Amino acid sequence: MAIQFDCPFCTSTLKVPDSTAGKQGDCPRCGTKLVIPNPFAAEGGTPSADPAAAPDSAVSPSPDTPTPPPASQTPEPSPVMPPVNVVAPQPRSSATAQYLRKRRKSNAGGVILFLFFFAVMVGVAGYFYWNFGLRLEGNLVAARISSEAAKVEQRLNPANAGVSEEVIKAVNQNLLETPRRVQSDLMDVLFYGLEKGGLEVRLKPGAKTELVRVDLTGDPALMDYISKQGAQLDQPRTAELQSSLKKFYTDWNAFLQTQGVMPDLLHYRNTVCLNSMLGGLGYFMEARVNNKIYPCVHEDFKGGLYFLVPKGTLQFNILGREMENGWKTFPGKYEVQVTQVYESQP
Repeated sequence: MAIQFDCPFCTSTLKVPDSTAGKQGDCPRCGTKLVIPNPFAAEGGTPSADPAAAPDSAVSPSPDTPTPPPASQTPEPSPVMPPVNVVAPQPRSSATAQYLRKRRKSNAGGVILFLFFFAVMVGVAGYFYWNFGLRLEGNLVAARISSEAAKVEQRLNPANAGVSEEVIKAVNQNLLETPRRVQSDLMDVLFYGLEKGGLEVRLKPGAKTELVRVDLTGDPALMDYISKQGAQLDQPRTAELQSSLKKFYTDWNAFLQTQGVMPDLLHYRNTVCLNSMLGGLGYFMEARVNNKIYPCVHEDFKGGLYFLVPKGTLQFNILGREMENGWKTFPGKYEVQVTQVYESQP
């Protein structure tokens, strides 16, 4: 026969020999120390390991035989439980499983609570920043540049654009011999080579526009913003300029070699000419006159931004332009009053 019982901790069903009744051992499944139940205790004792060796009657000890000491004085070491057969437990509720389920539910609740409070904190921070943080808005003044002085020139530097020296010289020489112009009602742009080498671009107002200079120094908060963010703002402009310069020289050289279709100068007017005349702030700005958009075309790094606006404009707004990704990098908006005329650029 064998004794069958359940581990009180992991509920595994165990089977052990009858001879281990009342002894102490470890559950082979969970390692818990336990006492093997003694089903024979109610019958008056445990069965002998060898029934044939049991005496038929009590035998009186010999007088010469030494009397063993009381059991209390010679503690018997706990026997080691022999190998036990483990029977797969029947489906039942486990205290450990219940604890782990409660623990998982508790952890999930804690994560949700943390995310909730984090979202609340972000919302509060956004509210205070929107209402009490940096505010780039207000009024600025501008001056109209006289038609005689209304032009901006910039020399291009393709040295870092990744174009060979031979290609640069060939393109520059061609534009020295035959300057190329892009004209519209908005602006007049000329690409031309130099006698001493190099390439320049020149911008003038178009037939229906004039050049105005907006003085940014009237707003200390805006000047502080430029001082802190200027270098970071200029990185996208510089990257686009170098990439466009490389493509411009490559396309123009291919045009010279094949005499095929001339490159789109209107595209390079915007990506090469204007980018070479701007700084980081001007790259992200535009003017609005009667809900129509007009470009920023120059930044003089003396606190001045130059815009092309319709002739006779006395008031307009400047704000951040929407980029291709839909974002407006510059967060401000200003109302500009044209109050004077410059006979020459400052």
